[in-house]
Amino acid sequence: MSKALLLLAGGLALAALLPAPAAAQFGSRAEEQAFDYDPGAEAAKKVQKSAAEVTFEDAEMVNHPVYGTIVLSKYRWRSWVTRALYLTLVNIALLAIILSMPRNQEANIVLGYTLCGVSMAISFWTFLCAVLIFMLKAAAWTYVLPVALGLGAAGYLILMRIKKSDVSLSELKESFQKMNSASTEDPRLSSVPGTPGDWPGDDFLR
Repeated sequence: MSKALLLLAGGLALAALLPAPAAAQFGSRAEEQAFDYDPGAEAAKKVQKSAAEVTFEDAEMVNHPVYGTIVLSKYRWRSWVTRALYLTLVNIALLAIILSMPRNQEANIVLGYTLCGVSMAISFWTFLCAVLIFMLKAAAWTYVLPVALGLGAAGYLILMRIKKSDVSLSELKESFQKMNSASTEDPRLSSVPGTPGDWPGDDFLR
C-alpha cells in the first residue's frame, strides 16, 4: 500500500513539473497553436510610451581580441576612486592604532611591525589605484597619488620609530643582564689593580 502511494505521489509530482498546454488551445494540433494578444489601442499607446531607450553617449566601444566588442562606461574610474577612498580610511585607522600602542613590550613591538607591513601593502594598493585611474585618462589620479605616497611615508616613519624603540628596549635588557651578572659574580674572581711583582711575598713564581 505504501509503495502504491509513493508511486502515485511521484507521478503527480512529475505531472506538475511537465509543461501544460494552454487551456484555450487544448486539443488542437501543435502547428495550429499560437499566442495572439491584442492589448487594444489605448494599452498599445501606453506600452509604446514606456519603451526603454539605450544610448551610448557616456560609453566607449572596445574591440577585444578575445571577447569581441565590449561597451565600457567612460566613468568607470569613479569606482576606483571609491576603492582608493576606502583603502585610505583603513590605512589611517591602522596608523592610528600603531601610534596608540605602547612600545615597552616585545609583543607590542612585533604587532607594530606586522601592522606597519599591512599599512605599506595598503599604501601600495592605493598607489596602483592611482596608476589605473591615470591609465583611464581621468584627472582624479592627481589627488589619489599624493595621498598614497603620503600614507606610505607616514608608515615608514612610524616603522623607524618602532625600530628605535626595539633597539632601546634590547639595550635596556642587556644592561639589566650585565647588572645581574655582576651582582652574582664570585668576588674572588674580580680583578685587582696592580702589576706583577707588587707583592713579592705572595708571588708563586719565586
